[in-house]
Amino acid sequence: MTKTIHILKGLGYAYILTLIILLIYNLLLNYTDISANSISLVTSFITTISATFGGFYACKNIKEKGLIYGFIVGLCYMLLLIIMFYLAKENYIFDITVLYKSLLVSVAGGIGGVLGVNFK
Repeated sequence: MTKTIHILKGLGYAYILTLIILLIYNLLLNYTDISANSISLVTSFITTISATFGGFYACKNIKEKGLIYGFIVGLCYMLLLIIMFYLAKENYIFDITVLYKSLLVSVAGGIGGVLGVNFK
């Protein structure tokens, strides 16, 4: 039961980090001369970093099987994100790029989990 709680906390902290960084990026887009052409790349980077942090946090507290639990955090992070996009957009298309990003974010969560288990 405590592993599930740590995974859910990791997910929560990953989404909080995502919201904070996206808010800062949005402010930078509005009030500076940063081009909007980089939005796709920056959002991919933000989601990857957030999933890594979520996996790190969860596995730092679980203290075992970092790759597996971190991968679970990354996978749940992307699944919830896909569900939110599906509900928010009328014509959401699940294509190969979404699958690629899901794999990337899940692996990043696993890497964060490995780092979290080995963090002293």
